[in-house]
Amino acid sequence: MIRKLFSRQKSVKVVPEEELARRLTDPEYRCACCNVELRAGTGVVRPEAPFSWKNPPEPDPDEVFENGGAEIFTENYARRDGDNLLRAYLPIPVRGTDREVFIGVWCSLKAGNHARFRSAQARGEADKLGEMFSWLYTQLPRLTGPLLTAGALVPYSDGRTPLYWITDKKHPFHAFQQDGMSATDILSLYEDFGCGDMVKHLKA
Repeated sequence: MIRKLFSRQKSVKVVPEEELARRLTDPEYRCACCNVELRAGTGVVRPEAPFSWKNPPEPDPDEVFENGGAEIFTENYARRDGDNLLRAYLPIPVRGTDREVFIGVWCSLKAGNHARFRSAQARGEADKLGEMFSWLYTQLPRLTGPLLTAGALVPYSDGRTPLYWITDKKHPFHAFQQDGMSATDILSLYEDFGCGDMVKHLKA
């Protein structure tokens, strides 16, 4: 018992902020404990469904969306309660670097714009659409952030996932998109979204 009381506690490894930022943004970084390429900057946070949609069905292929229906859920698109939704990436600069991380979110488009986007995306020409008004359908931070935040969807060519920029200055992530976040704060965000295993690998 005495030996246990006075034994030294195992020290917790602390990774410097600069190194955390490097690991987070380096697409070729491999975990120190398992040598797995992490690619932690893109798509780690990928909400299963838009907020308020509990227990969504298994996603269908995107082509199913064209069949119509009041409630549809595919890999990248959804329709529910009259809202036409799609997946996008919300970019956040990582402080101390010239790189960004890309957080997966759901957002909406008006029915006509949604159809135009799907068609152009299938042709690989979505970038010709230009910026499109959109509402954010993912809470940031998770479970506590504002709902239905105004923003802009920016499509890209070759079928790439579009980017989402928050335009509502009252939303805390509007400032983060402009000024960036520390690597530590981004990893806390990852943990909030249930990506704790990735965080452990980045800190190994």
